[in-house]
Amino acid sequence: MSEVDRSYIYKTSCGKVTGRSHLQSDSPCQDYAATRSHHDLACIVLADGAGSKLHSAHGARAVVKAVTRAMGDHFEELWVLSEALPSEASAELITHCRTALENQARKLSCEISELASTLIFVAHSKGRFLAGHVGDGCIIHQQDDGDIAVLSHPDNGEYANTTYFMTDSEVHKHFRLYRGQSGQASGFVIMSDGTAESLYRRADKSPATTAIRKLLTWCSTASPKAMRAALEQNLEHSFAAKSTDDCSIALLALAPSGADAKKHEDRTPA
Repeated sequence: MSEVDRSYIYKTSCGKVTGRSHLQSDSPCQDYAATRSHHDLACIVLADGAGSKLHSAHGARAVVKAVTRAMGDHFEELWVLSEALPSEASAELITHCRTALENQARKLSCEISELASTLIFVAHSKGRFLAGHVGDGCIIHQQDDGDIAVLSHPDNGEYANTTYFMTDSEVHKHFRLYRGQSGQASGFVIMSDGTAESLYRRADKSPATTAIRKLLTWCSTASPKAMRAALEQNLEHSFAAKSTDDCSIALLALAPSGADAKKHEDRTPA
């Protein structure tokens, strides 16, 4: 059976928490995350709003929703285009985001620059994935052999505390698009830079393998309710404790099928 014909069972989850710096200033969380899944496609997306921009939380939400719709509605076209003309596939996604940002700027009567945010996403369909990344944060991939690897590292620009945003005039130069094959033993974790303080070791640019593997195992076997609770607990008591920034995370796991799916149904993370 080819990967295109194979049936996939997707499990996704996401969460976010307001960082200590924003709690102290009584500011809202500027991260936003979302998931979308059905029988032949799953997508996870998050964005981290620029702390210096007044309406960045609205910008983060706008680009997340734009990419979630684009990947859900146009994955096949984007998959084909990303092989032949990857820069045009990136341009298509940037256009979707730009349109959403322009609409949001009109609603808020603000400059589009006030909606600045990063963007990270992964979409999987029929054994294939497309992933994209602008800015800091990172993408971690559990490969078919079980190895945990960084698919996309943080892009911090010239200085450690700077990065790139979807509102930048030259965002196309920093939009990283990835495509590949990924089967039934795989999974993905995307995170903002706040969460990366716990799950990505900057010293050697490596993932926190044990924690990532545990999160993906939970995601693939737990009920949605139990997984949301596990993420909420880790965001509030573990990830947020290591960063003053907002923390967000999203996971996409390929769940056990057949008898294994029944065996693991409604398992609660330990």
